[in-house]
Amino acid sequence: MAPRAAQLFSPRRKSRYAPLGRWLLLALAVFLLVLTTPVWATDAPAQPNPGADSALQPEAAIGNKIDGFPVLLDDQPLFLVKEGVAGVTSAQERADIISQRIAAVANDPAIAPEAVQAEPEESQTTVRAGDLVLFTIRDSDAEAYGQSQSELAAVAVERIQQGIAAYREKRSVRRLMTSLAATVVSTIAVFLALRVLFLMTAKLLANIDRRQAAGTLGVRLQSIRLLGAGATAYLLSGLVRLGRLALILLVLYLYIPFVLSQFPATEALGDSLLQDTAYRLNAVAQAFVAYLPKLTMIGVIAVITYYVIQFAKQIITELGRHDVYPWFYPEWVQPTIRLATLLIVAIALVMAGPYLPGFGSPAFQGVSLFVGALLTLGSSSAVANALSGIILIYTRAFQLGDFIRIDDIIGEVQDKSLFVTRVLTPKQETVTIPNASVLNSNVTNYSATCRESSGFLVLYTTVTLGYDVPWRKIHEVMTAAALATANIESDPPPFVLQTDLNDFNVSYQLNAYTATPHLMPLIYSELHQNIQDKCNGADIEILSPSYASLRDGNHSTIPASYLPKDYRSPSFLVQNPNGHQP
Repeated sequence: MAPRAAQLFSPRRKSRYAPLGRWLLLALAVFLLVLTTPVWATDAPAQPNPGADSALQPEAAIGNKIDGFPVLLDDQPLFLVKEGVAGVTSAQERADIISQRIAAVANDPAIAPEAVQAEPEESQTTVRAGDLVLFTIRDSDAEAYGQSQSELAAVAVERIQQGIAAYREKRSVRRLMTSLAATVVSTIAVFLALRVLFLMTAKLLANIDRRQAAGTLGVRLQSIRLLGAGATAYLLSGLVRLGRLALILLVLYLYIPFVLSQFPATEALGDSLLQDTAYRLNAVAQAFVAYLPKLTMIGVIAVITYYVIQFAKQIITELGRHDVYPWFYPEWVQPTIRLATLLIVAIALVMAGPYLPGFGSPAFQGVSLFVGALLTLGSSSAVANALSGIILIYTRAFQLGDFIRIDDIIGEVQDKSLFVTRVLTPKQETVTIPNASVLNSNVTNYSATCRESSGFLVLYTTVTLGYDVPWRKIHEVMTAAALATANIESDPPPFVLQTDLNDFNVSYQLNAYTATPHLMPLIYSELHQNIQDKCNGADIEILSPSYASLRDGNHSTIPASYLPKDYRSPSFLVQNPNGHQP
């Protein structure tokens, strides 16, 4: 039992119910604040009595000169006063005086409700409560209501007796005990409801955390991933907490008016809050019922849009088949589906716009103008990049995985989105290039031929050697260096081009085929190494000679195979000014 007790009184256990305690304290504070609000600050609605005579039936707690002014007891109207006392009081003042006298009788337990009686006199009828005169009914009152004095007096006496009885019954000990019991029961019910709510939300949040850790919360629409596990968990947790807060406020909103309506001092305020709640719920229900036709139309538009999108997907997928439409390339299928879906959804939103709540209101128009101005002023570059991205898709300049050059950037296409293109360089640097810049630049695709037609990319490098080395030997050596390099194809074989006959040397360009363009830096490095090794093995010195000497006395730079067999290097000749040798 000790470990169990330690768990119950541990800090973790205490923090578990801390939110519940805070909400209960908040409810208590709101209750005390409302309880201390003066009752006279509220406007109590009229409570008509269906069984009473309609001649004196009050319709509102606030009167007027035409309908009359109400006589109130415990903020409840008893009857209306249409006529004042000429030269003494107005109708409103007379009603207030009668209300005060009836309230005094109601608060005097020595006067029974049955003591209120009507006594006919010569020209008037007096309504008394024992020795206290409450008011008198004159001929002017009877004319105002179209009834006799006795009939009006009977109705007034009956309502006063009923009002006093109800007033005292509300303040009886039995009623007070009943109200206290109802308050205690409702408080316990609210406590249990909030506890169950916190336990359920805690389990939901724990389940969301477990599924996030397992990676099973991702949201997908067919093959499109809409939300990852983390984003979905964050969204669901926020919705659970928001729903919990809404339920807590709803429970308190119903609990506080109910408790207030149990006690006479706050009954008017509690009834007002309950009536306000009922009014708002009724307004929400009526608004929802009135909105049902528009909501139905939105649902019809959504269903039609869904099937139109599916039909468009089928057509675009069929267009991408190789054996049907060769001009429509397979890599166009997914981008075209996305563009078609976006266009169809945009048309559907335009059609559903008039049926949306608040359409045409100043607030809706203001938000529309703000969004339009925001897109117009701040998205010019974004629109340019998006259009460039679409153009790049349909020009088929490159695909994911291609090895390309954009200006001075060389690397593999890592990502091709609507706005930017990301290139991974051989140095493992990710370069992000706006699509507008890509469209305005020269793009060299080294992988297109290898990918589309199973062809080869030609790699080439240039070496300058002197005229004294036979060109056939150089061709043979450089071809051997290419064949000795990994990822260089032997069929078709490498070849050498003599691109320039310079003043002091010849430019030899080695061309070799490869099917792995993405390994271009490594192939070039190994190819240069093999050229050095093969030239050194063939006694060919890789240099570009420059001649700055007298021609006589030097050996000819023509290869030896082209010179006569008896060729000898000429010697220097010295002559005098007359042209004779010394």
